[in-house]
Amino acid sequence: MNILHSAYPNYVAFSLFGLDIRWYGIILALAILIGFILILKIAKEKQVDTNHFYNLFFLFVFFGLVGGRLGHVIAEWSYYCTNLLQIPKIWEGGLAIHGVIIGSIITLFLYSRYKKISFWLISDIIIVILPLMQAIGRWGNYFNQEIFGTPSNSAWSIPIAQINRPAGFESYEFFHPLFLYESGLMLLVFLIMVLLFRSEKLKTGQLTLVYFILFSVVRFCLEFLRIEAPVVWWLNLGQWVSLLFFVMPLIILLRKSGQIRKGKVPVQ
Repeated sequence: MNILHSAYPNYVAFSLFGLDIRWYGIILALAILIGFILILKIAKEKQVDTNHFYNLFFLFVFFGLVGGRLGHVIAEWSYYCTNLLQIPKIWEGGLAIHGVIIGSIITLFLYSRYKKISFWLISDIIIVILPLMQAIGRWGNYFNQEIFGTPSNSAWSIPIAQINRPAGFESYEFFHPLFLYESGLMLLVFLIMVLLFRSEKLKTGQLTLVYFILFSVVRFCLEFLRIEAPVVWWLNLGQWVSLLFFVMPLIILLRKSGQIRKGKVPVQ
């Protein structure tokens, strides 16, 4: 029996001193904590100074959340332009993963320049665990009743409360659980990352680029199930961003692979 198919989740886990603690925040914090512990373990294996990761932890949490929230607000500007006071309410959900990643990339780039360390070396260590964090974090969207797709009568579809249904779809009760699809696919990406990392066949930086290519494919395909109007050539905004995240790493990967084959200095 599919429990998700017959249950409407409560977004509040418990109340503390009159403050509602949401499952979304708990799951997000759990994903970050598990990821951070595993990243430190890998850093120690690679004999990389773990102080960098302690420093980056707080920077990533802040600027990653800022980037994610900014990306979400831009994508949903038609709502937020008339509800400006809702923008800071990040605890109610609403983070764009592409925004989180962009915010984190900029943070790592500036930090690596300031500390004079390899951007790619640090990113390769983080990127092994990142898809696992994404897989865990996506379950927060289930409790918030967000990141669902088109209406569906499948056995694994999930019910969405009427208040959370998109305009024009109020009469539909069950929808594709996109959060679940993405969670499962990112677990697969995580396994691929671990295998590539353990094989030690990739040069510094290549693992990061492979992740972005795989992640972009996952997001591009899942976007076809989103209830979102296309913007250009039958593709929605999320798909165009995913294409950008696919093409740029692919070009860099091909260039760097060519440099390595020619005996030039590998990515540092």
